[in-house]
Amino acid sequence: MRSMTGFGRGEATFEDGRIVLEIRTVNHRFLEIRNRAPGELAAAEPLIEKLLRSRLYRGHCTVGLVYEGPGGASQVNRSALKNHLENLASVADDMKIDLADLLPVLAAAPDLFSISPSYDPEKLEKVVTIAFEGAMKKLLLMRENEGAAMSAEISERLDLLSASVRDLSTMAKEYPAQILEKTRQKIAGLLAGTNLKLDPGRVEAEAALLADRTDINEELTRLFSHCDQMAGLILSEDPIGRRMEFLVQEMAREANTMGAKAGLVEFTHKVVDFKADLEKIRELVQNVE
Repeated sequence: MRSMTGFGRGEATFEDGRIVLEIRTVNHRFLEIRNRAPGELAAAEPLIEKLLRSRLYRGHCTVGLVYEGPGGASQVNRSALKNHLENLASVADDMKIDLADLLPVLAAAPDLFSISPSYDPEKLEKVVTIAFEGAMKKLLLMRENEGAAMSAEISERLDLLSASVRDLSTMAKEYPAQILEKTRQKIAGLLAGTNLKLDPGRVEAEAALLADRTDINEELTRLFSHCDQMAGLILSEDPIGRRMEFLVQEMAREANTMGAKAGLVEFTHKVVDFKADLEKIRELVQNVE
């Protein structure tokens, strides 16, 4: 099991500097990639997206790709910087403000840092791949470590769910007799002080009809099956997030049905406990790849 949250950074030597690639991922229903490279490195965007889709299956993924010159300092596009400063100086003059107040605007300029456009595309592809593999290795390690912790907690919660289903199954076996007794007591109370006699056969027929309408054996059977399937998915090495979300949804549906059918307070309380533990699993599953 892997989490969808992670970070990885990889580097590779390029020209007289280095390529640095960073990958950040958070949970998302599908795989969504935000991959924006500087103009001179834009040719690497299709390669990066292809590599990402071959390794990841779910999550919102943000990729950062930069070139750093000797000593780690980025190369400045002097022509672009000059044009930006001239434009900002003109705006500062028109607005009667200090040019220094507008300098933070330069942080949003996409064309200030660049590498020389005279590079070998094949060499760029090679070094980007190296940087990508380094970043991906660290990203997957983080996602797997968090996934292991999530797996342990989901397993613990699943054990609680299974125990609740067993308790509900035991209570369901005693349910008809309890309904019969409650029906007898209710009718006896209604007939108290009258000359009417209680018909045992009719009482039992009514109790049987009520027990049939509140029967939850089908829901319990499906819940046992869903718990077993969930336990099997936890051990799988394949992407399981969507299937686990579906199972949680189905388990919630069965629990709601049982809650609607329940006629005993003790039974309703047990269903509420079940749904509380299931909600905690739902929160965890939302970040499973």
